[in-house]
Amino acid sequence: MNKSAIFHQSHDQWQAVVSVNEVEIRLTSGKDIRSVKIVYGDPHLGELTPAGWRWKSTGQTLLLAYETEHSYIWKTILTPENRRLKYHFILQSDDEILQFGEDGFTPIDEEVGLWNNFFLPYLHQSQQFNAPSWVKNTIWYQIFPERFFNGDRSNDLEGTLAWHRGPVSNKERYGGDIAGIIEKLPYLSDLGISGIYLTPVFESVTTHKYDTRNYFAIDPSFGTEQDLIELVKKAHQLNIKVMLDAVFNHCGADFPYWMDVKKHKEASEYKDWFHIKSFEPFAYETFSFDKNMPKLNLSNPDTKQYFIEVAKFWIEKADIDGWRLDVANEIDPSFWIDFRKEIKTVKKDCYILGEVWHDSMQWLRGERFDAVMNYPLGRSIIDFALGKIDSTQFRYRMDKAFAHYPSKVSEVQFNLLDSHDTARLRNILKHDIRRVELAFALLLISFGSICIYYGSEVAMEGEYDPDCRRCMVWDPNKDELAFLKRFKRLIALRNQYFCLRNNSKWQWRETGDLLVIERSNEHQSVWMFVNTSDHPLPISIEKYVPDPKDAFTGRPHATVVNILPKQYIFIAQ
Repeated sequence: MNKSAIFHQSHDQWQAVVSVNEVEIRLTSGKDIRSVKIVYGDPHLGELTPAGWRWKSTGQTLLLAYETEHSYIWKTILTPENRRLKYHFILQSDDEILQFGEDGFTPIDEEVGLWNNFFLPYLHQSQQFNAPSWVKNTIWYQIFPERFFNGDRSNDLEGTLAWHRGPVSNKERYGGDIAGIIEKLPYLSDLGISGIYLTPVFESVTTHKYDTRNYFAIDPSFGTEQDLIELVKKAHQLNIKVMLDAVFNHCGADFPYWMDVKKHKEASEYKDWFHIKSFEPFAYETFSFDKNMPKLNLSNPDTKQYFIEVAKFWIEKADIDGWRLDVANEIDPSFWIDFRKEIKTVKKDCYILGEVWHDSMQWLRGERFDAVMNYPLGRSIIDFALGKIDSTQFRYRMDKAFAHYPSKVSEVQFNLLDSHDTARLRNILKHDIRRVELAFALLLISFGSICIYYGSEVAMEGEYDPDCRRCMVWDPNKDELAFLKRFKRLIALRNQYFCLRNNSKWQWRETGDLLVIERSNEHQSVWMFVNTSDHPLPISIEKYVPDPKDAFTGRPHATVVNILPKQYIFIAQ
């Protein structure tokens, strides 16, 4: 038995409180393990037998839930009768059977099982991960307001350019605004969108607005406070949520409190609002190495309360539904604990989304964020669509992403393929529209909520920032219209089948030239068949799905089909 590959600990994704009555237990092992059983019971419950006192326990077999390149991840859900839990595992390989507890491995021994255990002393409600229930059903649409649509030319700045196709920089202005977003809400609703995420809309001198001057005012070139209120109201009428971008890690060079520090130096009453290295010579910390974005000190009580009030203000004023937190991982973690408490008091189902590009378990224990931007999952899909990894490696990467967090976290993660911080998917995938469509299809069947970057529905082009922030295409050509039609069908598919929108089963039926994925619950089953090869692939669908139906139309589907390279079909049962 490969003991060094076996791991469990009594917190995070290995022991996650689902509710006050349920706990999800996971164990990681090497691939030599054939079965895992958990022996569990109340730590205080026993019975007297002729052989003496005996701990009262029961056993349950764990399900092999995920497979990565070198590991198996096993899991089960337990319902402790008295909200207390003591447990150990029995692991079986081809050559050994061992008990495994906090103190390591022992032979099977009932007496040892009394003391070599893991514990959950009590299931408290505060340990439960609670994210807004509406999130897992949401299809987000990210909008970079300045480049989406110009709905009010009266607020255009001098030098605003005519809308156009093609490359852009961060300097020129095209007049996109909140009025333009309001005007296009019916378009978004028809597309199947149920949430919009806006990059910053507060007063700033730049087009991107990640260098805020006034956190309590909408930038005049975008509109007014009343425009934002109207946007949220009309979006809600169409069952569309609205999330704003909170840039609290740093501010703009013209933020009044920063200007006071620059003027008065050590005498400024706001000096502790920032990370000042020295006053003579004047040196300070910034976002990245951008001198025009001084880093805020959210450990300072006054600064902390100021930005909590900013977040509360826009919830109370405009009834927004969520905050995306820019550079969230570089801010004092204790700030986010207080932030969450106060925001959830104002609006209990407000979605708190952190921008974190890496392992985020420390942020997702229920006391800070509801989710993070799930770039690792997106990278796995992109690498597969590009052909950098085969279908087996794709399975390992996706299972690793799903297993990395408790199930309750995975179902509300913010999954995306591209954004204002990356090249557009079409460019990443070398302008191969088949691969672009395949990537979006795989995203749309993934656990969690998903996000579409504006213009992705017509396969817009764009290299890395700032070129990924091009003007939205409102005059699609024939090819773009054809892609839009197929894209809308994919969104409609996710909205139609509940088994694609919740934490239902994901099963890998085949990996190889033919990739087969099944998403199912007790009522529905949807199968995705993908030809990963470079040649047409004939398949018999009835081998996998008796009485197959076209998932898009519900009509009977041919039982033998020929799938073209890098193409897919969806079958329902």
